[in-house]
Amino acid sequence: MMGIKLVISVSIIMILGCSETPTPKPHGFPRIELPIAQYENWESNCVFSFRKSTSTTIEISNEDSCFFNLIYPSLNAKLHFSYIPVNGHLKGLIDQEYKLREKHNQFSSSVQEKIFQDPSKKVNALLFNITGTKAATPLQFFITDSTNHFFRGVLYFNTSPNNDSLSTVIDFIRADVDTLIESFSWK
Repeated sequence: MMGIKLVISVSIIMILGCSETPTPKPHGFPRIELPIAQYENWESNCVFSFRKSTSTTIEISNEDSCFFNLIYPSLNAKLHFSYIPVNGHLKGLIDQEYKLREKHNQFSSSVQEKIFQDPSKKVNALLFNITGTKAATPLQFFITDSTNHFFRGVLYFNTSPNNDSLSTVIDFIRADVDTLIESFSWK
């Protein structure tokens, strides 16, 4: 008798307790803690200098070259930099940048170009803001003095591209790149 009362009580509780239709929860993303935007001068054996975020580290692939990465450890991102002497091939270098940008067009919804110029420092730069959820590199740029020097940078994340969820981080790094370009100078 006691067993039957228990079964009936549990059955009633289950029937009355499960009257709401379960609703699936939306997929969430982890909260991203952005570092404080502080900058320091960076110089090397290369023919340029600039200001970089203090929350980044430099990873040099070869001490004798000007190919290196600016690592954002807390954001799982890096800016890959390359310096190339122009040697009379400025048009070819710029064309190559446009070809690299065009490879991302199939995954982007738009590409906005931002021009920087500082004639007193002979710094001319073009920044490509590439938007779209699957664009592998949301940010590319190059800097030149139009005669001797060519410096390029590309932003990569160490994760599958989903630029909607990374938009806050991309905006933060874009501000760092703006500071880098504005402070850039040739030696």
